[in-house]
Amino acid sequence: MSSLFSVAAVAQNDEAQQFTLSGKVYSNDGNVANRTSIKVDQLASVWSDDDQNSSDFGEYRFEGITEGEHTVRAYFMNDGHSVVYRKMFFTSNAELDWYAGKNWVTIQMYDDRGEHVSESGQSVVELLEIAESKHLENGRSEFGPLDIGQYFTIRASFRDVDQSSQYVHFKMESGSASWPDANDFDFHHGKNSRYGFILDEEGLPLPGVSVRTGSMEVVTNSDGFYLLQNLDVDMIHTITFEQSGIEVLSPIDEMVTEGPGWLNLSSSVEVELPENVTFTENLRTISMSPITLQWQGGAFTDFFSLYEGDVTEENLVYRGASESFTYTPVGSGTLDFFITATNMNGTTVNPHSMMVIVLPGQTTDELWSTGMNWDYEVRYAPSNTIRNITLTMIGSETISDSFGHQRDTFLTRISGTHFLPDEKSYRWVDVEDLLTVHSYWADDPSSSSYYQEGILGWNFTDENGDSSNLLSSHEPLSLHFNRTNIIGVPGHPNGYDDTFNSVVINNDVEITTAAGTFSTKHIVITDESDGIASWQLWYNDSVRNWVKIIDQLPGSHSDSVEYELTSYEHPTTPQFITENAALNVRDFAVEWAVFEGASAYQLVENGVIIYQGNATTFSINQRVDGEYLYGLNAVVNGDVIIGSTVKISVLFVTPVPEITTSSQAIYFRDSITVTWSPIENAEWYSVLMEDEGGVVTEVYNGTSNSANLENLPTGLNRIRVKTMVDGIPSDLSDSVFITVDGPAIIPASGSDDSVPGISFALSLMVFLSSAYVSSFRRRH
Repeated sequence: MSSLFSVAAVAQNDEAQQFTLSGKVYSNDGNVANRTSIKVDQLASVWSDDDQNSSDFGEYRFEGITEGEHTVRAYFMNDGHSVVYRKMFFTSNAELDWYAGKNWVTIQMYDDRGEHVSESGQSVVELLEIAESKHLENGRSEFGPLDIGQYFTIRASFRDVDQSSQYVHFKMESGSASWPDANDFDFHHGKNSRYGFILDEEGLPLPGVSVRTGSMEVVTNSDGFYLLQNLDVDMIHTITFEQSGIEVLSPIDEMVTEGPGWLNLSSSVEVELPENVTFTENLRTISMSPITLQWQGGAFTDFFSLYEGDVTEENLVYRGASESFTYTPVGSGTLDFFITATNMNGTTVNPHSMMVIVLPGQTTDELWSTGMNWDYEVRYAPSNTIRNITLTMIGSETISDSFGHQRDTFLTRISGTHFLPDEKSYRWVDVEDLLTVHSYWADDPSSSSYYQEGILGWNFTDENGDSSNLLSSHEPLSLHFNRTNIIGVPGHPNGYDDTFNSVVINNDVEITTAAGTFSTKHIVITDESDGIASWQLWYNDSVRNWVKIIDQLPGSHSDSVEYELTSYEHPTTPQFITENAALNVRDFAVEWAVFEGASAYQLVENGVIIYQGNATTFSINQRVDGEYLYGLNAVVNGDVIIGSTVKISVLFVTPVPEITTSSQAIYFRDSITVTWSPIENAEWYSVLMEDEGGVVTEVYNGTSNSANLENLPTGLNRIRVKTMVDGIPSDLSDSVFITVDGPAIIPASGSDDSVPGISFALSLMVFLSSAYVSSFRRRH
């Protein structure tokens, strides 16, 4: 196994020395790994040789590294999508073999003056678990590769100074772009560490505990482990422990001395934060009409907060206990919604948004019109995977490109036979040059929560530096291209590209695809840094789109992607925008594209015309469970032109009432009014009470959304509400608890007399304590 410190220097004589990092990549079972990317800082990455027939299979070579410290990353694309980040110091060429699932710990030692320890060879570092010790070079050393996820202990002995030693216990991490130095430790003379596990009284870890002393703060990991390093020895340090602002351990005054730094702790307090809340879908395209956003919460949640945009109070659109909200858009565009769950101990924020694309009204005077679609065969190299996709224009929107410029775009939907039912893909295409400005893909939630979002910029200029249009130009151009690819896959690095290119345009170039033979404008875009043609594009006026694209900078796992037109349609019949869908509501809307020349449209439901007029959307209400086939006709000069169809399946789910009365305590002679949110078309509401003995009684049944409850039994009573719509009952609502204080009848020994019950004040205190402990549990 090669190491940074095992290679002899190969000196360079020029002033700007540059070095090379090379080696091989291996999977976690020791076999040569598949295609793997190696990257140094923000330089362009290189890939390992993935030709199994090559003598260089699994090898990589990264050139042009300057002297000094750098962050180096390996991304094992086909071996678990795993990444490994580490620090490396270069004074020469180096060899390093990478292993999926393993990483290195890197070490630097400093004396009292803050300088690296001397080169005398006396100071050493030891990895205690494997009984390995090393001297330092340039004040640095390392151990590895070691298994990620395992714990190790390092002892650094300052033998050049005074024989003192310092300990660090740590968990080997893979690192990340935001935490590349996860396993990089500095040891300063005269200091030591404190580390350990914080557990609850049942021996379970307490993650997310803030451990603080002075200005130093760390947070326990998922194992409850913490590490405070470089604390002054022979001094008392006050250490505090908080989770979500709540003290889980009393402060500790710890005298830091030499030797191992274990400080394991056990807390009698456990702070229950809300479990995560997730949207039931991650992407939806709608017309200018209300949309019901739905989510699923977890335990220990008091209420949810829904935000349009960033999680700030000015973006709040809903707060309450319901798991749905009907939002009415005020304009077209792309909206991002975020959801949080809150209880008395804090808030859990789901970082994944739900994207809603609100389509604007349709026009007919642009290059593309709604409903136009193009079919492409897509070939990926080097895998030679072939997919067939359809690109359909569904709307227009003005958005910002990666340079911050406003661009008018066509919104297109991508579909394919390989897509899962709820897999979604969209592209925003510049109306002038037909190049993608924004892309978004989201996996079917039943498969994963993965997503990908690309933000691109294409700045074309002529020889005078003036902005130019790609499709209308005939002279050579220059292009500044920029792209950010956000990869929503855990551990997967994002992608960034920024290139300067030359553009050559040739007219009347004939090309043949499965869709036919076309005369095209052929465009070649070449990267000025390496002379590679990043893109070749063939455009045809009749197709109104690209006939063929060869993309050698696809921003994906492939070296190149080739698109070839197989068929296209500029609809001669009216087309639906609404897709086939399965809905759990009775009210919905269908939308269709503007059809040129139409004076009216007919909407047909299961063979019956239910609408005739000139609108391009129609709201449908109160549909019973079943399947509905909708047809679209256009009336042109008195003739009826039959268009496309769409199928909507309805399986209604009755909404659950939301109790708006809070839990509270009352005296036994008092009554209490319980209220809940009204449900449209509710046939009745039923209020159920469960007493302390587990007996369930219906205490109200009627059509009002409130009920006055009297003569409730003493003790703790659980109240829930359900309803029925169209003969379909809802689930029970979340619970509220009513504690009733009153005389408990307890027979006295030898007497028929009863003794009075617990006092009202004490009952109220017990209730409030129980409510508090439900979220903030203190064990004794």
